[in-house]
Amino acid sequence: MQHTLYSSLRNNTAFILAIIVVSGMFIGACLAQQSIYVASAQREQDLSPKGEYDKIVAHSHYKLSYAEAHEQAEWVMYTLQGSGLNPSIGRTDNFRPDPGVSTGTAKLSDYRGSGFDRGHLAPAADMKYTNTSMSESFFMSNMSPQTPSFNRQIWRKIESQFRNWGHEYGKIIIVTGPVLNGDYSGSIGSSGVTVPKYYYKVAIDPNNLERNIAVLIENKGSSANLQSFVVSIDYLESLTGIDFFYKLDDALEIQIESTTHINLWNWNATSSNRTYKTTIKPNTIESSDNT
Repeated sequence: MQHTLYSSLRNNTAFILAIIVVSGMFIGACLAQQSIYVASAQREQDLSPKGEYDKIVAHSHYKLSYAEAHEQAEWVMYTLQGSGLNPSIGRTDNFRPDPGVSTGTAKLSDYRGSGFDRGHLAPAADMKYTNTSMSESFFMSNMSPQTPSFNRQIWRKIESQFRNWGHEYGKIIIVTGPVLNGDYSGSIGSSGVTVPKYYYKVAIDPNNLERNIAVLIENKGSSANLQSFVVSIDYLESLTGIDFFYKLDDALEIQIESTTHINLWNWNATSSNRTYKTTIKPNTIESSDNT
């Protein structure tokens, strides 16, 4: 009888331990699933940068932080969704002041005869969502003095590469602008528009935050391989004073910004044979020369 009771207790103990183990596994699975939900929520949160000026102006498909002291944006941010770009929408070339900048923007006359292009920060080709978004890309707040050899060659190649990624990965979020850190190449026009020495472009895949990239390019012509311009976001932040994804969890931000992620991007991606389908809505950021 005692032996039977002992065996029964032993079996019950084993059963209880099994329940504890299974419960632990279930709880662990729940926590793992919760971490996935947290990561997903982080992907959906605002990825806007924080700059030195933060005078925010929002347009239908991009927003910017205007640096009045330099008469240009310190950063421009927008969502690039390749399938949303409508190839039938053409350039408007209606360069004009931005009514959203209360202090006024640079004037056309500032660039005239300066030897510099009115270089787009958010490219016109990335704003082919609507006629309105295309027209808004020609606000002077979206322009910066770029040398012709830079704007029409290497900068255009970079823009095209990022656009191809917008097709390849569905959509990417882009932050781009001049480096306004005190190291300049003079100024132009009566408005004193700063001529930057360097420009940057940052992209991040909202569905895979580890897939992010930053490039830094001098404001001059170059035939170098595009990958040679890649830097870590950490380095770019130290150079520009801009905190790019500061609203992310600190540990995650450190993890994804500390190194380059060249191998996570398809450098052979193209935008050919793609189907146009509008899904980005206005007023959302999840949404030749003078490109």
